[in-house]
Amino acid sequence: MGYRAHLDGVRTVAVYLVVLFHADVQRFSGGFIGVDVFFVLSGYLVTQVLMRDLGSGGRVRFGRFYARRFRRLLPASALALLGTAVAYSWVVGPAELSESIEDFQAAFLYVANWFFIRESSDYFASGEAVSPVLHFWSLAVEEQFYLVWPLLLGGLVSLLTRFADRMWAIATAVVVVAAAASFGWAWHLSTVAPDRAYYGTDTRAYQLLAGALVAMTPSLVNRWRRLDSLAVPVGLMALVGLVVASTPSVPGRPVLRGMVATVFTVALIVSIERRRGPGGRFLGWKPMVELGRISYGTYLWHWPVIVILGRIGDFSPWRTALLAIAVSTGLAAISAVLVEMPFRNPSRLDQVPRLVVVGGLSTSLLLGLMVVRPLAESSGGPSRQRTITAAGSASDGVVLTPIPDDFDAVAVKEAGYSVQSGCDAVTGEGCAVVDGEGAHVLVIGDSNAIMLTEALISMAESEDLTLTLASNNGCAWQRGFFYESNPDARPMCEKIQERVYGEVLADANPDVVLAIGVLPAGTRPGPYSGKGWEQENRSATRDSVARIIESGARLVVIEPLPRAGNDPTPLGCLETASYQEQCSFTTPTDPYWIEDDLRALDAANDAMWSIDLDLAVCPDKPVCRPFIDGTFVRWDGGHTTREFGVTLADDLAAVLRDLGLTDG
Repeated sequence: MGYRAHLDGVRTVAVYLVVLFHADVQRFSGGFIGVDVFFVLSGYLVTQVLMRDLGSGGRVRFGRFYARRFRRLLPASALALLGTAVAYSWVVGPAELSESIEDFQAAFLYVANWFFIRESSDYFASGEAVSPVLHFWSLAVEEQFYLVWPLLLGGLVSLLTRFADRMWAIATAVVVVAAAASFGWAWHLSTVAPDRAYYGTDTRAYQLLAGALVAMTPSLVNRWRRLDSLAVPVGLMALVGLVVASTPSVPGRPVLRGMVATVFTVALIVSIERRRGPGGRFLGWKPMVELGRISYGTYLWHWPVIVILGRIGDFSPWRTALLAIAVSTGLAAISAVLVEMPFRNPSRLDQVPRLVVVGGLSTSLLLGLMVVRPLAESSGGPSRQRTITAAGSASDGVVLTPIPDDFDAVAVKEAGYSVQSGCDAVTGEGCAVVDGEGAHVLVIGDSNAIMLTEALISMAESEDLTLTLASNNGCAWQRGFFYESNPDARPMCEKIQERVYGEVLADANPDVVLAIGVLPAGTRPGPYSGKGWEQENRSATRDSVARIIESGARLVVIEPLPRAGNDPTPLGCLETASYQEQCSFTTPTDPYWIEDDLRALDAANDAMWSIDLDLAVCPDKPVCRPFIDGTFVRWDGGHTTREFGVTLADDLAAVLRDLGLTDG
């Protein structure tokens, strides 16, 4: 069996690692490295094609190359996008559907990675996290590479022909430098802009170029002849290393994992080239090979399946993974037979490469810009009443409240939960937003602090306070505590926390520190367990409180507000409900252990206060209703709407006045 069959086996391993990661199976929380494996394999296989052209004719047959890429990729992706648009429109309301249209358009045009980079600047690791086409970011990176790399390699070879025997040595050196620069850039950005580092084409180029380098240096494979006895064990170690690197046992930011995955994949390719190993029986096993051959389709379908499963039921991660594997693999097999093969195999299409390229580009533009929106909007399923927590029914004698006729879910969603203040919490630039004569208030915290920006500015202006912001999406106010749901944010959050607890407290000398944090996703009612993140949170909270008070500032902590569910959110529920009460949710009457901890610290420190604003957002607690005095409350599970957030200005001002903290 040829080495390509074994590479198909590697694809199988890679794609199912990604599925397990996306299904939130914690044992494979690093399964995203499957994408890294795909990048290296793509760089290798595509460059092999280009090298054959350069070796036989001295130039790249661009028309033939691009036509074959289009025939390989576009039909299957177009089918997946259209099918996803229709299916997604059946499980979401107009607001979420409208919000996703641009996602689909970016996916059709293969610029999804740059689109999601732009979107993530508004709300780190959210918004795009529920997009049914989020996974198209990696396909966009590959398509952009396929577009540019043949031109660059062909141009480089053309420039170096004068160097004769040294041509390939120089070309290889240039690619090595480019790959090193790409990795260095990715490493730098991972500490200041993790989304940019993860999704960027330039920051992923090193993986594609690593695969290209293997194809450009066949002597690397030939040198293994003297070490053939090591080829199989090294390859086997690389395969096992990839699986281990996808587990929580290997720490490190995604860029580091990506480099580890790149090294392992290169070792795996070389060992397979040399000895058709490792684990020839495993990687070359017919089912593994066949699953690898349809892995592209499996990747296209698996994420929409997971998103839709989350909308129609409450499945455990493993059950989600198994269902996603079964459904996406089945759809991939059907797509391969009915769509992919008919476009890939006909030899007559090889005779009209320009027509194929023009037709492929035109089809993508047409579907992305003109078809996907009306298709999705016309395919919506029947109106369904979805209940988060029903407060009663008419048969029980309960008066149900109609949803206001002028309620516009799309407008609410588009308005977001806050305005952009212009504050760069990493550098502090633009963070002094109000200059008053009263107390200097420093705001620290995550997106819940950002959520209250307009209310805080209004409060500061009405009370003549000085207000400085040091809050950032995804970054907890406690020094040394980081949300598990946003691991990519950690490097940036570390910088912000170090600056706040170092420079800002000492140099800005605030009178009051206002700390605001979200209730971490997945927090369960009940006592402190002492496990995992709970221990980290308690330790970081105590240390941070002590540091702030020691600086001479007085500390006010706004306790986490009640959190609604995300599936559906109250906003999503209202789009298909008939009455407001259908979209209420309940919150525990007893405090969470996090609140107990804050109140204990309050009792132990005269310069600290823990404030409960639950009744401001949920006056009928434990039932939290979607509207208060005609204003819609929830933008999503963890954030209030922008309109409602502004109404909290008076509550925040009253808190500081009652505590005597408004005077400088």
